[in-house]
Amino acid sequence: MSDFRKDCQRYKSLPGYRGMIWWMLDQSFWVILTYRLIASAQGKWFHAPLRLFEKVAEFIFKCYVPTTAKIGPGLVIYHAFGLIINGKSEIGANCTLYARVCIGNRWPGDGTPIIGSNVTIGTGACIFGPVLIPDNYTVKANAVITPSTVLFH
Repeated sequence: MSDFRKDCQRYKSLPGYRGMIWWMLDQSFWVILTYRLIASAQGKWFHAPLRLFEKVAEFIFKCYVPTTAKIGPGLVIYHAFGLIINGKSEIGANCTLYARVCIGNRWPGDGTPIIGSNVTIGTGACIFGPVLIPDNYTVKANAVITPSTVLFH
């Protein structure tokens, strides 16, 4: 749960922070907490049964953050509604995700994105296929990034 503590610390350090109680009323808090709790059981016999709660969380929160995805500490999600992350994706530390972001493959069996640290992904952005998003990069709202997209920093 040290990653969740780092998520909380990062959230508290951001402008507009209104207090932990306020954040706990936001679905983003519960999405991150659910992910961290179930992901912390990975490699243990009870991880598979806990993944049922992953599906419950998907139904309740209307977003999919599977515990098989590798997400570094310091994650901040604003308006988690519609967020979809492929279970084989990797996201670095201190990343910020906005509503309706889709991170995944283009078709079954295709590669998945690797997202560096300190990356911000704007509302509605889609990142598909085996692409590498470099550290300290900002993906603009509604951008579509595929392996054929050239990223300029």
